[in-house]
Amino acid sequence: MMQSKPLKVAVIGHTGMGGKALTEILLKRGHSVTGISIDADKVPDTIGLTSITVSVMDALELVAAIADHDVVVSAFSGGHEIDMRVYYRQVEGTRRIINAFKQAKGKYLICIGGAASLYVKPGLQMFDDPRFPTWYFGVAPAVHLRWLGDITQEKFFYDAAERKESGVIQPGESDSKLEKHVSSWTSVPLLEGCRVALDLFQADHSFNWSFLSPPWFYRPGEGTGNYELGIDYMMMKNGIPAGVSVPDLQLAVADEVKNQALIHKHWTVCAAE
Repeated sequence: MMQSKPLKVAVIGHTGMGGKALTEILLKRGHSVTGISIDADKVPDTIGLTSITVSVMDALELVAAIADHDVVVSAFSGGHEIDMRVYYRQVEGTRRIINAFKQAKGKYLICIGGAASLYVKPGLQMFDDPRFPTWYFGVAPAVHLRWLGDITQEKFFYDAAERKESGVIQPGESDSKLEKHVSSWTSVPLLEGCRVALDLFQADHSFNWSFLSPPWFYRPGEGTGNYELGIDYMMMKNGIPAGVSVPDLQLAVADEVKNQALIHKHWTVCAAE
């Protein structure tokens, strides 16, 4: 069901990394955007954008904020700390977004989740793969390792990036030194919360939804204007998990806002070769 006219789109989490990029694309395409965040007051006035300060935990205010929109996109994140409160916020926040969407009689809800939900083979999601977390971090390209260093302030990520850049560790090869550093990272509350969030959607076909799991190597970077689309399974390139830049993933979301071709699908994207 492709929509050619400008749409009214609500973006939950429009001040975050992905939500901000999506909002910019939607506005450039002429859509009217309602941005919903707990810190919406920090967003500068922009033509076509209405920013509303609302927490997803506030059911009544959330229903009012998302009512009367053609599409609602949730870029909500419960946080990145290794803290089980993040898990609670992700699961409960998603449950409340779904309930608010139903009460508002919404038309289409697109939820951006996490890579842990993607399957690496039938019946096995990434988070249950025995290679997680060691191999998944160990094969990361240098550019992704540097971004991980920036957001975690862990020096060993920068050291691993240098080994990749210098050729000590070849592309596609796992870094055993890095594997040792992350071997205890078996609990990642945000990823686990996003995986349960998918369960909340897949159990309910009473409303229109789709669930986007970004690839494992999703990070900031320059957009190319292209991407490849996948369903359910982690996309691989040269034997390791694929990646995509923030602008290209959000381009895919903006295209789905228009095309509405993936209703009741669990989908993913990666960079186009």
